[in-house]
Amino acid sequence: MTALDTAMRGWTPSIRRRYSSVFPSLNMAVKRREQALQDYKRLQSKVEKYEEKEKTGPHHGQTAPGQGGAEFYHSLIDYFQPSFEALIRAQVVYFTEMHNIFSELTDQIDQAGLSGEQRERENEAKLSELRALSLVADD
Repeated sequence: MTALDTAMRGWTPSIRRRYSSVFPSLNMAVKRREQALQDYKRLQSKVEKYEEKEKTGPHHGQTAPGQGGAEFYHSLIDYFQPSFEALIRAQVVYFTEMHNIFSELTDQIDQAGLSGEQRERENEAKLSELRALSLVADD
């Protein structure tokens, strides 16, 4: 695109007009590129201006751009940090309790001294009893 733009700049207006009618999409692409380049240069100058203002510091009681944002983010961290700490502590307590409960259950299961096959038969018998129960009233 840059090479085409450079080549077109060297052409006379009559040649440029003739090729722009043959390749209208290329001509539009060149125009869009020129517009985007102008927008980029304009915005780049604004960025440089703001960076220069930020380097010089506050003027007449105003904060430099970006300085208020940094203070805001630091205050958010100070605000949310206790909540995150409480969440982590709650999760530690929950998972510790769950570990203790599962350990107790595992100990109870192992105390019966049943083999895996015996335990499976016992579980199937209990499931059969549950399936045999009628949970709805017969009318």
